[in-house]
Amino acid sequence: MVNFRKKYIITGAPGTGKTTLINLLKDTVPCMDEVSRKVIIDEQKNNRDGMPWSNIKRFTNLVFKKTKQELLNTDTRICDRSLLDLEAYLTVENKIVPKYLHNFPYLKTYHKTVFFAPTWFNIYCQDAQRLQEFDYCLKLEKALLEQYKKKGFKIIMLPKSSPIKRKQLILDSIL
Repeated sequence: MVNFRKKYIITGAPGTGKTTLINLLKDTVPCMDEVSRKVIIDEQKNNRDGMPWSNIKRFTNLVFKKTKQELLNTDTRICDRSLLDLEAYLTVENKIVPKYLHNFPYLKTYHKTVFFAPTWFNIYCQDAQRLQEFDYCLKLEKALLEQYKKKGFKIIMLPKSSPIKRKQLILDSIL
């Protein structure tokens, strides 16, 4: 990998404002959109079951392959989620984490600092790609925090405030 730069991660449970934040950051910093949402949209459009609530094994494989490809072929600085999120989803569902995730070089690929969008009831809403209930999001948030800490990442909790304030906090931290 020539000129590979570690990616910063914005993570959190569904519906915590990550995509809104990524879209705001794009005017300043190259960002990678959430791969899992792209996979879910494609699976739904083609009437397949590769969604976390239908066939999490297929979903995990698809997201892993697409994310790996995008990480290598883009010059992004910030990612909406990371592959480690898949481990958290699998943990919440009591599924076995595949070796390819266990063995992935997270700290060589991603910057050690992770921006975490906390679960926030006031902004949470379901949509066609976000079917999870709010209580599920709380469980996933706990699993995400555990996975990132276990792998040695430093968590910066984003405030429950406007997307503009969140954006500024991230830019002040990485630029």
